[in-house]
Amino acid sequence: MNRFDLESAVLVVGLGNPLMADDGFGSAVIDALRPLGLHRGLTVAVVPDVLHLWSVWRGQWAVWMVDAVASGDVPGTIHRLEHDALLGLPVRSGSAHHLDFGVCLRWLLHANPDLSCVRFRMWGVEPAGVSIRPALSPSVTAAVAPVVREIQILAAGAAPGATS
Repeated sequence: MNRFDLESAVLVVGLGNPLMADDGFGSAVIDALRPLGLHRGLTVAVVPDVLHLWSVWRGQWAVWMVDAVASGDVPGTIHRLEHDALLGLPVRSGSAHHLDFGVCLRWLLHANPDLSCVRFRMWGVEPAGVSIRPALSPSVTAAVAPVVREIQILAAGAAPGATS
């Protein structure tokens, strides 16, 4: 482990807006984690987007993010991205008014060099829809429990898919 102690090991961040249908996936996962009791060293937070990450980061060596991600796959599909894949996401938008996730993450690291020691991980779910509606679609609702379970397993120090 690096210079941070176990009390500040991992920050799990739900990204998105719970009032915008499946964009609330991140919030739903955090809401499901809280009553289960958090493993030592695990902290949770909800922010609207990755650029707000700096406001909840308190020196954790790992930041695990949960969000809705649209890739054109089947709604409810869970995407798992590790650190290098997140930082290598291609630029898809040509506008400074709509920055892609990867661009935002790289900008955040540039703006706050202290975050350069952080290892990122992301669970993204393919949304069925994003509209003004404070409820997840059935396919995205079904993805909440498996993501919560994977986070619990990783927080306990086991690999995904391991039994405990």
